[in-house]
Amino acid sequence: MSTIRACLFVLAIAAIAACSLLSLLATEAQADPIQISGVSAGGITTASAIITWSTDEAGNSTVHYGETTDLGSTVSDGAFVTDHAVSLDGLDPGKLFYYQVSSTNGVGETVLSPGIGSYYTFTTDPHSPDISDISAMDISNTSATIRWRTDRLADSTVNYGISTGLGFTASGSTYVLEHSLLLAGLWPDTTYYFEVSSTNQYGNATTDSNNGDYYTFKTQQAPPSISEVIVSDITDTSATVSWTTNQKADSAVYYGNTTSLGYTAADSNFTYEHSVHLTGLNPNTVYYSRVGSTNGDGYTSESPAGSEYYTFRTAVHLLLDGWVWCTNYRNVANATLDAYVALNERENAFQSFSIHAWGNLTLKPASGAAETIELDMYGSRVRSLFYLSEEITGKSLTLTGTWIDTANNQSYVMATGFLGLPNPDGEVFKTARLGMALLRTSDVDVQLRDPVDFVSNVNYVIGWFTKYFDRVLDALVGTGVGQIISDIMAKLMIIIAGIRALGTPYIP
Repeated sequence: MSTIRACLFVLAIAAIAACSLLSLLATEAQADPIQISGVSAGGITTASAIITWSTDEAGNSTVHYGETTDLGSTVSDGAFVTDHAVSLDGLDPGKLFYYQVSSTNGVGETVLSPGIGSYYTFTTDPHSPDISDISAMDISNTSATIRWRTDRLADSTVNYGISTGLGFTASGSTYVLEHSLLLAGLWPDTTYYFEVSSTNQYGNATTDSNNGDYYTFKTQQAPPSISEVIVSDITDTSATVSWTTNQKADSAVYYGNTTSLGYTAADSNFTYEHSVHLTGLNPNTVYYSRVGSTNGDGYTSESPAGSEYYTFRTAVHLLLDGWVWCTNYRNVANATLDAYVALNERENAFQSFSIHAWGNLTLKPASGAAETIELDMYGSRVRSLFYLSEEITGKSLTLTGTWIDTANNQSYVMATGFLGLPNPDGEVFKTARLGMALLRTSDVDVQLRDPVDFVSNVNYVIGWFTKYFDRVLDALVGTGVGQIISDIMAKLMIIIAGIRALGTPYIP
């Protein structure tokens, strides 16, 4: 009986084992293979690296690695996890390593990645990038280029700002040895602080901030702003062009008697107030001009811009000799007018001019010292009439008269007016009537036109009076006759001036 029971027990055990085996085999047949993903090498240093990956089910961790595809070294971790991390230590610096990873799940299934005959790689990092040769280049008024070198491939970052707080960043993600980043949109004439940083492909970064003092550069100035352009001191052969800039810059005037310009006068001194003297000009000629200034950073401004120009007309130089009757001296005095006259034709007014005359009128009586009156007079000339006046402490002159310019560039002035001179003791004004003045270039011959109409008749009368009395009084100067006829001359000149005021045209 006991034997039968024993046999039945053995058979029961065998049946249970068989069922368990069949169940296990059925479970294995139904399970999917373990899946490996996200394999990467990180935390790389001179002698170590961390290999990481993930599996879709718990498994252990093994890394097979070596400096050749034979691999040869293995590091394992028996813990069953889905996020795997295996540290490789004792590696040689600056070497390329090949590796594979594998994981085995709870039923003993092992998966190798990336598969037999394929490998992942990484290179041990001997050190973080060494940064050198930092410089700011190609600096303009609104931009600059920052350059540096690294001893190994790395990306590029510049942190910069107008203070040590920095605040702005420019970067480049390409791994290079020669680094160059353009900083744009900067403020002109401003000091910028900056530091550079490079990170290699393994995440090791180096930042160079010049030991915390930061590197600096200064943007260039904006182009100068030109204002208050004036042409002054105009003579028959020269003029002075002046202007102001908002920063120190040099000076240049481009000029010519056509819009092609063609001539340049320059001053290399850097200043805010600019003045360039032009010489060798032609008399009574319209000149076109443009001014330019370049600052110390090489930026240039010109005025006016585009196709516009400043214009001015050179003066006519008058050096006229003659005589003048003046009640100061109760006689005829020798007279010399050494002056410049600038004519600026008015728009929409044919032969109508603004006039500016400046120079000296010197009177030399028969006895006594010569008197010189400095003239700087403005007025107008309409149909050859002009009225000029100037008052200077101690001296004054008012003239009304006719300016005759002959076809041979000869000049002739006959005028009436008032002359004020100090007395010889310098105490009290002596205001005298300037009865008549006749001043002319040497050997001038006043041309007479044939009478045709009213205007021509008046011109003929004026020309005849001028020609006749000039010759008569030239002969009488110094004879004492001037005292006798002085009142007559004064009245005649008043009459002539009145006739001219009727509107006679300019006598060419």
